[in-house]
Amino acid sequence: MSEKKKIFIGIDLNDEKAMVSFFSEEMKRPETVSTVSGEERFQIPTAVFCTGQGNYFYGEEAIKRQNRTDGNFFSNLYAEALDPEHVAYRRMLVQFIRRLMKFRELFDRTGREPYLAVSVPGITERTVELFDYVREELDLLPENFQLMDTGESFFAYAYHQDESVCQHDVALFDFRGDRICSFVLHTDGHGAVKRVSPTIRQWELPDYLADHDSGKDEFFSNVVRETFQKRVISGVFFIGDGFDGGWMQETLRVVGPNKRVFQGKNLYTLGACYAGYRNVVTAGWNYYYDGPYKLRGEISMKVMRGGEPGFLRLTQLGENWFTPTGTYFFLYDGHPSLDVWIRVRQRMNARMETFALDFMPERAPRSIRLGIRAVPVSGEEVLLRVWDDGFGELFESTGRVWEFSISL
Repeated sequence: MSEKKKIFIGIDLNDEKAMVSFFSEEMKRPETVSTVSGEERFQIPTAVFCTGQGNYFYGEEAIKRQNRTDGNFFSNLYAEALDPEHVAYRRMLVQFIRRLMKFRELFDRTGREPYLAVSVPGITERTVELFDYVREELDLLPENFQLMDTGESFFAYAYHQDESVCQHDVALFDFRGDRICSFVLHTDGHGAVKRVSPTIRQWELPDYLADHDSGKDEFFSNVVRETFQKRVISGVFFIGDGFDGGWMQETLRVVGPNKRVFQGKNLYTLGACYAGYRNVVTAGWNYYYDGPYKLRGEISMKVMRGGEPGFLRLTQLGENWFTPTGTYFFLYDGHPSLDVWIRVRQRMNARMETFALDFMPERAPRSIRLGIRAVPVSGEEVLLRVWDDGFGELFESTGRVWEFSISL
């Protein structure tokens, strides 16, 4: 861990609600902020009311004022802010998250450095672009911010529980509105660092079952059967308002007696805290999450450093595709091509690909400095960008750029 201690802030954010938890290394487990003292009411509507005098009200207080004419009401902040043209919603989302972060004063008054980890239902290019903006507006360094989907926050939470929970596969059912989403985590037990991969599926509850408990129970029990098929499950988690009402008689019978079963609503926000913590403190942590936005392979190139041969790694297996990659510079050795080695997950041998560097300036070898950067565009595709960087004051750059697409 860095010398300055951190307070880890985990936010579960979806279209309508948010929850926030806090964790530090002195705490036994993260704690979630309740909106009502003495009660476990964790959900905060993603709403802001801003008065003409510049006063802000958040969550339920904003909703109470939504019909007033002395200000502006903003709701569904996350969903609206995903549109780059909704500038006002983006600003309000920043205000909303800043307000959630201020709750850290309930858990820490020593001025620890904040580390923000945000869990959202899914990650797209728009999600990444939005949270780049949010992070900058919050004045957070990239190393103090982490974006993940709910699958990864579930992973971080589950694998911080008792070992018996994750002895075999672990299942989570998320039931909100008419949507049921299941995550099943499977651990690949080979190697010092174990890969945990998710299987994700979705169902929609038919409208005619919404207010029919026994029918809903039968429908969901079949979802559980389908999810558990050909698997050994040791832990089961239920999350979401859809499970309220005590209707799961047949469902629990199908789940069976030999599993650890948990039900709650703040799992993602707790998991976001754990994920942030493990992104900083890796000692004793031998798992990594291989979700849909993780790079499926790594790209390297052979280089000479100080007269010794070696490999320069341009991308890292298992990193988020949207994590910034490094820029490197090297001297052109006279060969008009570039060799890169590509190692893909679960394949024993790396493959080599050669890319032509055509129209190279006619200068002596080692008098041309090239820049190189690998830019992932998804978990399975990387754009390799090479450019003429000139050679100090001796030669200006020609502006020549080469781009190559690499499939993982």
